Amino acid sequence: MSLAAVADRGALLSQQRDYNHATDSEYKRLRQLADGAYTKRQQLSQQSQKAFKNGDKGQAHTLSEKAKEQLSVAEKYNMQAAEYVFTQNNADSDSNEIDLHGLYTKEAQWILQKRIAVGVSNHESSLEVIVGKGLHSANGIAKIKPAVEELCQQVHLRNYVDPKNAGVLVIELQNAQVPSSWATMDYSTFAHNGPSKPAQAYQPHGVSQQQPHNNYAQQQQPQYKPQQYQQHQQQHYNQSQGQNNNANNSSQNNDIINMAMKLLCMCVRKNL
Repeated sequence: MSLAAVADRGALLSQQRDYNHATDSEYKRLRQLADGAYTKRQQLSQQSQKAFKNGDKGQAHTLSEKAKEQLSVAEKYNMQAAEYVFTQNNADSDSNEIDLHGLYTKEAQWILQKRIAVGVSNHESSLEVIVGKGLHSANGIAKIKPAVEELCQQVHLRNYVDPKNAGVLVIELQNAQVPSSWATMDYSTFAHNGPSKPAQAYQPHGVSQQQPHNNYAQQQQPQYKPQQYQQHQQQHYNQSQGQNNNANNSSQNNDIINMAMKLLCMCVRKNL
């Protein structure tokens, strides 16, 4: 599809069809269920922390497990919402475009990096990303577009706004290189760590690889005062509980991975 055609389609997004799904009852239902589960998770986590402070580690563990269950429920509903909106919006997408309307920023970045990895592997020249104009965002400030630009900046992908439509961002893929993890990273890992960056992005000029490692090791060995010990224990407990969430959500992540890859394969086959 030409840039002009993409621009025309982009213009139609806000005129004839609610690609943001702001009024879609099913989309709203799934997001609201996710928000409700997140609220319950926060309440249970606070109760767990309170029980831990009071010395009732058994109750703290029970409440923490219930909190993890609610986190799993929330992720499940958000995955369903992401799959729903992505499928609906990309049913009419051409092979060289992807529509990210209605996705949360992390969801959009994660799905897009997989699409970019496919495009680079297939030697595609460019990808038109429909990011919207932020009309349904808080205070009318776009969120998806800056998130896409950030993703591109991490791996130095040239991108520019379609001069005919501010809601379309064009990413140049010719001769591009992206981390291999972009094609394989699961959503939980991505949401926790953010997009993978090229190795040189971590390396300031004139600094060896060993020096940042040593600095990091020193930062991980603070000297605790007696009154700080209990707080450190609680932080360690919270961190250890959070590390178990990735395994609990793996099956849900696989659902959206399979969905994303099926749709990406469908887009790619249009070029064959």
